Amino acid sequence: MVFAFLISLGSSAGFAKNLTYLYAAASTQNVVEAVLKSYNTKSETRFLPVYGATSALARQILDGAPASLFLAANKVWMDRITESNLVRKSKNVFFNRLVLVAPQTSSLKLTENKLSNIHLHLNGGRLAVAEVSAVPAGIYAKQALKNLQVWPKIKDKLAQSTNVRAALALVERDEVPLGIVYHTDSLASPYVKTLLEIPENTHEKIAYPLALLNNKEQPEEALKLFKFFFSEQSRYIFHKHGFKTD
Repeated sequence: MVFAFLISLGSSAGFAKNLTYLYAAASTQNVVEAVLKSYNTKSETRFLPVYGATSALARQILDGAPASLFLAANKVWMDRITESNLVRKSKNVFFNRLVLVAPQTSSLKLTENKLSNIHLHLNGGRLAVAEVSAVPAGIYAKQALKNLQVWPKIKDKLAQSTNVRAALALVERDEVPLGIVYHTDSLASPYVKTLLEIPENTHEKIAYPLALLNNKEQPEEALKLFKFFFSEQSRYIFHKHGFKTD
């Protein structure tokens, strides 16, 4: 589901009349909010974030959605936007990694050499993941499960969600015994615990490209925010939220 945090534009609050849209992957919600909170104190233009699965947001942009910036969790979808001549410039802004999580109350303990037998630890339940055919977190999870030689044993035991935050929520509510999500999502949730990191050599590097789009609304303000994402101030925010920048 795609959703936006609405910003009050009442004149009594002193907000500017200008409004520009930033479309961002669901897994970046917390860090984007922090960056915008820092940036919006310096700008007369208010940036409204719209969050959702990278695949869903990309399709909306391709269909003409009024986004000025697009922060994706997958290069493939960014390439599709670029191929449609909708991108002025793009660059990787930070990186993430996958982790295996369980509900905070779980007594389960696993080591990396047990990953190939992950299906034996579901106890009749399912493994929460984002959609493996379209959503970046799910695509990376499928790559890892295949390279760990466990995909044939677990592909029919998946609880697939529309985005990684929805997959995380299944684990938080103890509806599934295990889930594969981003490190940054597990870090932000007090309701799950990380059992172990998924080896990074089992999947493509998880890079988040940020694109400045060919939107005629407030192009200069959009460029300023694009540049701010690559500032030292933003790097500090990224690291604080668990993302890597190199």
